[in-house]
Amino acid sequence: MKILSIFLFIVSAGAYAHPVIYQGGWALSSSNMPDYSNNYLMYSPSNRYSVGIDHWRFSQEAANTEAALLKINHLLWRDNGENHQANIYLHGGGGVVDQEWGSPGTHGMYMLGLEADWETRRLYTAIKHYEFHAPGKLDMFTTQARVGFSPYEADFKSLQTWFMLQGMIIDEVQEKVMITPMVRFFYNNVLWEMGSSTRGDWMLNLMVHL
Repeated sequence: MKILSIFLFIVSAGAYAHPVIYQGGWALSSSNMPDYSNNYLMYSPSNRYSVGIDHWRFSQEAANTEAALLKINHLLWRDNGENHQANIYLHGGGGVVDQEWGSPGTHGMYMLGLEADWETRRLYTAIKHYEFHAPGKLDMFTTQARVGFSPYEADFKSLQTWFMLQGMIIDEVQEKVMITPMVRFFYNNVLWEMGSSTRGDWMLNLMVHL
């Protein structure tokens, strides 16, 4: 029974938002706010790695900076408890960036990232940090942190609901941390999130596992 409960937790908790999923699985994700968007398609050849294509857009007034790259995600460490799960991921990738501010033009670039989370069936915390570098042209970062809770425990076949608070900063785009209350739902292989920041910016995210 203990092994079964751990398995059900892994399947039904926030695992649907993780960058590395089960072996042979595909993840399609789209995260969107007025100041930025991130869209990717990833394939997990094992439960430790995923590879795919990644696109970022950052908006500063009427100008955009967009990056397209090949990306790899690595599950560095995982702790599966009977009632909790914790993960640390490393991210890396390379591609091109098209800048409309700073040093306008198209340049080669690379990105590095770190992500960590801890969750139970009712509580959730996570932090992500990404850096984008085009030597001599671009150096920027984005950091995102979340805390949240679920008002009820749902089994892995039921609709699950989470209420979260997100803090996010995007270097060169935002001068202050943007706070966004949000709600997360997931059912079967689909996760979606909706929210509005304290300054009135909308947020809409979607992830599907194939």
